[in-house]
Amino acid sequence: MADVTLAPGAEEVAMTGMIADMLKANLEKPQKMKVFNGLKSTVYLYAKDADAGMTMDFDKGKLVVYGGKEGKPKLEISTDATTLLELANLKIKMGMPYYFDKTGRAVLKKIFKGELKIKGMLAHPIALTKVTKVMSIN
Repeated sequence: MADVTLAPGAEEVAMTGMIADMLKANLEKPQKMKVFNGLKSTVYLYAKDADAGMTMDFDKGKLVVYGGKEGKPKLEISTDATTLLELANLKIKMGMPYYFDKTGRAVLKKIFKGELKIKGMLAHPIALTKVTKVMSIN
């Protein structure tokens, strides 16, 4: 069973519980749990339209979810709430996020248009790939 916990006060940010529940469900799959157990990174998600943010602190088999920005995240993903949820629909093929279907192309388009910003994606590409694998429902 995945060790996913909400930090005190995190439940005050609506998306923290939803994302934590989605991750718990994803981690019932052995291939996702394997990636989760090797993931050590901090990720900040910010939904601009909802003015809501959360930090996910992954520590090799443990995840603590905070409401708001906590510490110095390696990755910062900023977009609208709908796009944050759409990121969970990215397919994983041959161990990598797949950007060549409708969902993947839409994500790339938003990146190029500046509607989806991923700070740290060039400095921490492996962490970004692992986070994508763990968060993808596919």
